[in-house]
Amino acid sequence: MIDTVTTYDVVVAGGGPAGAATALRLARAGHTVALLERSRFDRPRVGETLAPSIQPLLRDLGIWEQFVALGPLPSWGTRSIWSSTEPAAHSHLENGYASGWHVDRRLFDRMLLDAAADAGACVSLGTSLVGSRYDALWQLTCSGGRRLTGRVLIDATGRSATIGRSLGARRIAFDRLVGITAQWNGVDVAAEQYLLIESVPDGWWYTAPLPGNAMVGMFMTDADICRHHNLTAPNPWRTHLASTTATALRLDTALRLDTALRLGTALRLGTALRGDTATHLGPTTRSTTSDGVRLPTTPRVYSAASHRLVRPGDTRPWLTVGDAALAVDPISGSGVPRALRTAEAAATTAARLLTHPADPAPLTTYESTRNAECTTYLSTRADYYAVALPHPTPFWTRRRTLTPA
Repeated sequence: MIDTVTTYDVVVAGGGPAGAATALRLARAGHTVALLERSRFDRPRVGETLAPSIQPLLRDLGIWEQFVALGPLPSWGTRSIWSSTEPAAHSHLENGYASGWHVDRRLFDRMLLDAAADAGACVSLGTSLVGSRYDALWQLTCSGGRRLTGRVLIDATGRSATIGRSLGARRIAFDRLVGITAQWNGVDVAAEQYLLIESVPDGWWYTAPLPGNAMVGMFMTDADICRHHNLTAPNPWRTHLASTTATALRLDTALRLDTALRLGTALRLGTALRGDTATHLGPTTRSTTSDGVRLPTTPRVYSAASHRLVRPGDTRPWLTVGDAALAVDPISGSGVPRALRTAEAAATTAARLLTHPADPAPLTTYESTRNAECTTYLSTRADYYAVALPHPTPFWTRRRTLTPA
């Protein structure tokens, strides 16, 4: 949609699922909305597996058909080595929606953004909010010098919570979790349409297939452990991958390596792999093996820390949504569904602020609900980690407390 105005009812900073869904709902309700997205969707995004609960949320937004058109891979369930050294399996067939989904997050996020634009939101890519001042209206400065005014400002900038923190909000961190990820292309995923989770002494691994014959692997650990072991470098990351059992075996099978490159009997019996045979699984400067199978990309590190952004005693019309308000551990599998649910609450709150700008009740109610959501999440998070194998290591002992990091 062509941007023909510079004053909006609502300005949303951040075009991830929470920001796009909030803008979509507000635009459909007839409000003028500007949606600013810093990226141009030209870099990989994490969060590739969506729980079955995503289906009713996308249907409620009226974009289920657009989602199906992306060609997502069905995810039939989860296999884990978590509370036992024996693999456990959970089938999504038990929940009434048949499957979850493995997606290309760039395509998924862009689909949501396009839906917001189709609903009437004025979307600007490659644009971030760099300055704000409130005087009856929000006076906003964008990258590149563009200026906007808005009645309500929504921070959807993700885990960074850039806008909220600039306005005085305080971020309470509950851990220092990071994910170090790499992707394999040219992978046979026909028999791999499930999420695999495996706990190890320094954290846990997950692997999942992606549309387009690819596989993603991510090691979740704490930032200090990542630094101590230099896990963003190929060789240490590869060594940690080699110490797994089910994860390494899965990748060995999916990558269809030559017999000469296959892992030994020791791995198949569940013992830790050591030595040079592991190099075929880890990041490398070569692009393919001898049989044409693509080797993984260079590891990238992402913040995955749990945190809650606490709003100060501030009655100005702004709020946070999605990860900016409450960022959760990927072990919960609830990131995107949570983003879409809070987007509905954020849109409702923004609409009430537009109607009753002097009434603090909508903001108070919204923040109280997010606080309760945070309390419930922390309890659930503790339950997940409490049933894990009792590794006597810092990563796991830290997760037996709910105190801030």
